Amino acid sequence: MNIQKLNVCMDILKKDLGEGFVASCIITTEDGQVLVATDQANIAEATLLNDATAFIRNALKTYPAELGQYYYIDVAGNMAVLVIPFGDYQWTITVNKKLVKLGLLLNVVLPAIINAFEDAVVS
Repeated sequence: MNIQKLNVCMDILKKDLGEGFVASCIITTEDGQVLVATDQANIAEATLLNDATAFIRNALKTYPAELGQYYYIDVAGNMAVLVIPFGDYQWTITVNKKLVKLGLLLNVVLPAIINAFEDAVVS
């Protein structure tokens, strides 16, 4: 894991989302250890969402379905959270949904940061 490249991932995210970016955190899924987080990141939220991801994965075992590449939580007010599970890691991104277009987030920013993250993992 290349922490310097993870910081580059965060920089890409901040640049691409602009004013709509609120916070972000990358943790390990096994123990919730923070690898990289922005100043406004809520570590407790990231850890709770790690538990939620495990719960969702377990719940989906009763259906012929698996959790996809990400899930999106529309939070009351202006916030939304994008959760990207990567096996041993999980990336949470909080955005102001009034300032970020969902299409931009999912179709442009998400693929770019996934590629950057995968590059950081193999380095």
